[in-house]
Amino acid sequence: MRMDLGDSLRRNGPAVNPGILEHTYYPDAFPNQFIDAARKLREVQEVLWFARFPVTRYRREGEEAVVEFSDLRFPQIRRDRPASFTYRVRFAADGTLLSQGWVRR
Repeated sequence: MRMDLGDSLRRNGPAVNPGILEHTYYPDAFPNQFIDAARKLREVQEVLWFARFPVTRYRREGEEAVVEFSDLRFPQIRRDRPASFTYRVRFAADGTLLSQGWVRR
């Protein structure tokens, strides 16, 4: 979302051009046991402490559950690379932690 909070859009009343605001919705994944388990990890708590606009994503890769946390301040620049500062946690189907760490390519 881009927003100008300055006085340039107002002149003693309503906004001069109210259509200038743009909104983009970034949905979080629906809560589940894997997201809950990932949020309990100390490293994930540090990532969420740092993130100003956190987004949680969840997907299955075969039998593995993948939870990713990213911050909208650092968007995805190229389609073949994840957004900067994306933290990934992988779980086995039974909930066992397989891996965690910053995503690199």
